[in-house]
Amino acid sequence: MALKEFLEKLAKNMNTKAMDAVKQWIGDRYYGKIIQFQVGDLKGFSKAYHFVFTNKGVKFKEGDYPSPELIFRSDEETLQGIIEGKIKVSSVRDAWKLLIMGNAHEQFPFMQIAASVLL
Repeated sequence: MALKEFLEKLAKNMNTKAMDAVKQWIGDRYYGKIIQFQVGDLKGFSKAYHFVFTNKGVKFKEGDYPSPELIFRSDEETLQGIIEGKIKVSSVRDAWKLLIMGNAHEQFPFMQIAASVLL
C-alpha cells in the first residue's frame, strides 16, 4: 500500500477507534496538533502529507503545512514502517535516513495513538 493510502486509512481508523486518546493528547489548552510527513532526504522533500488533530476529529491532508508541531522526513517505505512499528525510529534516525524536526516529544503520543488503531 502506498504511503498516501496508508495515511488516509490511518486517519479514518483514528477517527473511529481513538478519539478519546486524541482528545486527551490535545487537552484543553490547544485547539489541535499537526503532524507532517515529508517524502525526501537531507537535501529536501518532493511531497508532503499531514494530519490535523482536533477535538472534532483527525483529518488527512496532502501538501506542506506551514508550521506543524512535528515533521518526519524520509522515504515512503521508512515513514510507513516507523508508524507501523516495523522499523525502529532510533535505527533510521541514527543512520540519517530519518529526520525529525519540531517538537520531538509529540512523536510519542502520536505513535501510541497510531499503534492503538493498527493492532
